[in-house]
Amino acid sequence: MNEIDITRDEIARLVAAVDYSEALTITATEKEVRAACDYATHYGFRSVAVFPHHLGRVVEHLHGSQTLAMIVVGFPCGGNTTHVKCTEAEEGLKAGATDLDMVMNVGAFKNGDYRKVANDIGEVKAVAQPFDVPVKVIIEVGVLSEEEKVTAANLVADTGVTFVKTCTGFAPGRATLHDILLLKKTVGDRIGVKASGGVTTIEDGVILMRAGAGVVAMRKPVVDQLEAMSWN
Repeated sequence: MNEIDITRDEIARLVAAVDYSEALTITATEKEVRAACDYATHYGFRSVAVFPHHLGRVVEHLHGSQTLAMIVVGFPCGGNTTHVKCTEAEEGLKAGATDLDMVMNVGAFKNGDYRKVANDIGEVKAVAQPFDVPVKVIIEVGVLSEEEKVTAANLVADTGVTFVKTCTGFAPGRATLHDILLLKKTVGDRIGVKASGGVTTIEDGVILMRAGAGVVAMRKPVVDQLEAMSWN
């Protein structure tokens, strides 16, 4: 993606749509989690994403802000049993999580067991429903064919969750303009689309939002750009 002309309003919309995932790493320390929360609250990012291990710190650091405390479920492979995913989601929600990103059972999907995949998603959605939090489902576009992307997006939309998401960032593939256009065309207005994986610049984020992404996962480079702009 190349540099484009963007407006201040478009930057503001992107900033408010950022799921900040700098601390969503296997090596993240408490210091790094605290820094992620500080950046998120300073700029007004949509959420801070972490593994459940760090949730207590995130809830504490985000207290009093509008930024959501997001945990991942069944991350990064999606191959956990439904019971494990539901337990992980429920434990996190009771501990203060206000946003969930779960991974579709990619192996079951590739095997054509769509009922199992839909049930897996539906059970986690049912756990989250009383807490009234968004649920996003990662389909891992980097390991799917074009036809599979459409099938997966329709399957996710039919479960009634909040968003379909491109990638974990831990597997092959990234959020591309082509895939965001494809997913948006597939799900229409039924659910939202989250762009995740390799979105490194404000320009990239704006392009993907123009294509239909409602949420964009980004890491430290977006902070560096905002600092250079003296944003906020």
